[in-house]
Amino acid sequence: MNAIDVSPSKTTVPRSSFDTGGNNFSIFNGDPKRIQRANAVDPKSFDCQIVISPNPLALGMVKTGTPNPVMKLTFTVHNHGKKTYTLSFPTAQRWDFRITSSTGTPIYVYSDNCEFEQKVGVSMVNHDDTLTYSELVEFSDLNAPLVPGTYTVEAVLSNYPEMKAQAPLVVQP
Repeated sequence: MNAIDVSPSKTTVPRSSFDTGGNNFSIFNGDPKRIQRANAVDPKSFDCQIVISPNPLALGMVKTGTPNPVMKLTFTVHNHGKKTYTLSFPTAQRWDFRITSSTGTPIYVYSDNCEFEQKVGVSMVNHDDTLTYSELVEFSDLNAPLVPGTYTVEAVLSNYPEMKAQAPLVVQP
């Protein structure tokens, strides 16, 4: 039996199977700007939230607890819009966390301690779906020791700086 080489290129497929004429919509002859607008991500269709655990944080309990204490940061991105969105990312990084002191000095930036694969990726988010990202931050990774006061924890979706959330972290003695 002989093998047949089938190529899905336009040179081997009859033109009528992909060209619908001038007035009918086709992905092959559609307006690129129209397609780009249809695929645009509307940040207003997303709710972003960050949860810090434990919060408030009692330093006295931390010092007597585990030898290397941690806090858990959880970032959620919820699509409350009516359509499915495709979020694209230029690298393997999907989020970033930042902890800043009351003076605005960063004491922790997640991406400073990471190296991300240079691989393009996408996440499809349907209506009412939620993306969740979590990170355990060891206190030894902080640039400065925690002292009593209020800190700001911010999370941002990579490649979408308008999709972010922040919350206060209260550190008690």
